[in-house]
Amino acid sequence: MELKTILKRMLYPQRCLLCDQIVDAQQSIPLCRQCHPEQFLPTGPRCIVCSRPVEEEGERCSGCREHKNVTTGRSTFLYDGAMRESIQQFKFGGMKDYAPGYAKLMMVYDQDWFSNLGTFFLVPVPIHQKRLRERGYNQAAEVARQLGRFLNVPVWEGLKRSVNTDPLKQMSARARRESLKGAFIIEETASMPKGTAVLVDDIYTSGSTVEKCAAALKGAVPDLDICFWSITIRP
Repeated sequence: MELKTILKRMLYPQRCLLCDQIVDAQQSIPLCRQCHPEQFLPTGPRCIVCSRPVEEEGERCSGCREHKNVTTGRSTFLYDGAMRESIQQFKFGGMKDYAPGYAKLMMVYDQDWFSNLGTFFLVPVPIHQKRLRERGYNQAAEVARQLGRFLNVPVWEGLKRSVNTDPLKQMSARARRESLKGAFIIEETASMPKGTAVLVDDIYTSGSTVEKCAAALKGAVPDLDICFWSITIRP
């Protein structure tokens, strides 16, 4: 680790992603000795679309069957317990500095997945400008930028949110889909990199957001290959 990085961490200590305690400045991933993210990894067979745990290999989860989700991808952790609290702090509590740690964990636990993508670029799921001003940052974009830096792949931010929808977490999946109609638009595609577009988000719930983002991208570039990569997925 570079001396400059160590000095910076001494002045601005790293905090554990799961319990927010100060951790050793030389640790590459900000986790204390008591916290173990492995306990939040999905185990057993996973849905062939969204990667949510299922009972049998090759099965689709009930949500993907019901909503006819088609955009495949990977979620690193279950949105549960301390991981859920961590994401809430990242998203709403101003803990923007969690982004590099999440990116490193995603790379560690999903290497078998992203290493098979071939050439790809990252597309953060956007938030509306009003919400961006209120929150100060887009958590999905922060993680995408860190992943791009660590993996040396492009991050394309030409996907925009044109409609400021009500918070989706309290809505049913059907209400989410209705609320998101026309919510995403594409800016100039000339700057879009080559390869598979990987949508990056913090929480995968019903898949409505991913499907609407993918539809907007497909509308602009019909032959584009698209998948998603999320920090967490709701069990």
